[in-house]
Amino acid sequence: MFDLLKKIIPGRSSYLGVDIGTTSIKAVELTKGAQNPTLTNYGLLESYGHFERANNVIQANALKLSEKETTFMLKTLVKQSGFKTSAAIASIPSFASFITMIEMPSMSEEETNKAMGFQIRQSVPLPLSEIAVDWIRVGERNDENGFAKQQMVLIAIPNETVSRYKSIFKGAGLSLKALEVESLSYIRSVIGGDKTPSMIIDIGARSTNITVVDQGFLKHNSQIDYAGDSLTQAITKGLGISYKRAEELKKQRGISGGSGEYELSTLELPFIDVIISEVNKVKDNFESNFGLKIQRAILIGGGSSLIGIDKYFESQMQITSVLGNGLLFVNTPSQLNVVEKELQVRFATAIGLAIKNFV
Repeated sequence: MFDLLKKIIPGRSSYLGVDIGTTSIKAVELTKGAQNPTLTNYGLLESYGHFERANNVIQANALKLSEKETTFMLKTLVKQSGFKTSAAIASIPSFASFITMIEMPSMSEEETNKAMGFQIRQSVPLPLSEIAVDWIRVGERNDENGFAKQQMVLIAIPNETVSRYKSIFKGAGLSLKALEVESLSYIRSVIGGDKTPSMIIDIGARSTNITVVDQGFLKHNSQIDYAGDSLTQAITKGLGISYKRAEELKKQRGISGGSGEYELSTLELPFIDVIISEVNKVKDNFESNFGLKIQRAILIGGGSSLIGIDKYFESQMQITSVLGNGLLFVNTPSQLNVVEKELQVRFATAIGLAIKNFV
């Protein structure tokens, strides 16, 4: 059993939050402050091999983590960044975990624990001996017949994945204190206890994670395979240029349109529209099933750094759409102002991990 939701034993004054994505590793070091923790260091290491070979990624949707390469990259990042603590909390991507919300009649904690044992066997497509599993109560409601129901989020991770992460962090000279599903981490950093019904859209390199949050709790989590690299590939094929050059153009021009960017945006928008279509499906289904109106969309991840993407989401979804701010509950030194925006959207998961034990 590896605790997925519980806090770590207190006592340390600083932690590393380490977000291992499909093409990059992001890490932040936070130190305990009088009120909010302070960001004292951060690091980013990207692998560009996937531009030349599509299967050359750190981890893929086949739930496999490239252990040797990831250990080397993480060790390199730690050495180059000069982090002062070795105590780390790491994120597990949604595609490497099983997350579902279960509704059951309201009952005592003892009865709930017994019932969850049955629910795990019914819901998780792996034997109990092969998974690390945990759950958390995220709300309650009266159903259409007036019966009180409690809502539980069930999270399961294959033991093989947990073992691989332990090995990677040990090989990199870090002490892995906890693992957490990435959606719980970025909820903590960009929403905290805000009760506004929201969607968080985490646009990564190879996948986009879609999370519904209400009362500060995760209520839905799903993932699609359209993301930042989909746009890069479209630009590469449409303009006949290299992946690396296409990635540079995408970051420089975004999707804001205009005479100089018109051709570029027409290549990108069909793929962004696919992402928005999937987000709207989740939104409509959730609102229909739970009678709750989602009020805003929050964009995070490297793919949300594109100029104009928040405005485009808002125009298509017809709800307030904003870039997430992973630094909401963190003190940031003035010398980091120049990279503040990148930290807000790209490092939201890593920051959420590092503040796990400070909130």
